[in-house]
Amino acid sequence: MKTEPTPPVLQALVLADHIYTEENGKRIICGTFSRIFCSQFPTVFNRPTWAFILLADVIGEVELQLCFVHLEEGKILMQSNPIKVRAVDKLTPLDLAIEIPHFPLPVAGVYSFECYANRYMIGSVRLNVAAPETLQGEQK
Repeated sequence: MKTEPTPPVLQALVLADHIYTEENGKRIICGTFSRIFCSQFPTVFNRPTWAFILLADVIGEVELQLCFVHLEEGKILMQSNPIKVRAVDKLTPLDLAIEIPHFPLPVAGVYSFECYANRYMIGSVRLNVAAPETLQGEQK
């Protein structure tokens, strides 16, 4: 009987305005965020957005996929094409910088970018989306 390999461990999933990669492979992650404000809904978030993904225990070839989900409805609003990655060895962490296309925001609320490896969700990062008036009364 064939068994599926153990999925990798998601050590980091971060949303950012940009990710630079130096010649030596080092990543510079700029403008991280987990909350955005939109003046009207429905809308499309059309600013450059990147996802930094750090995986451990990658064994052989793994097919990754990101899905953008509206959590209150459980509805998938967007998903990436499969991304095949392969680690040199399972002890060496594997990091990726993935550009995210413009994504829909039908209403204010809580969304999630979910990371799947070989069709198993290995983690996610939440994105809170609100109208600017929700800033009133908050400490700055």
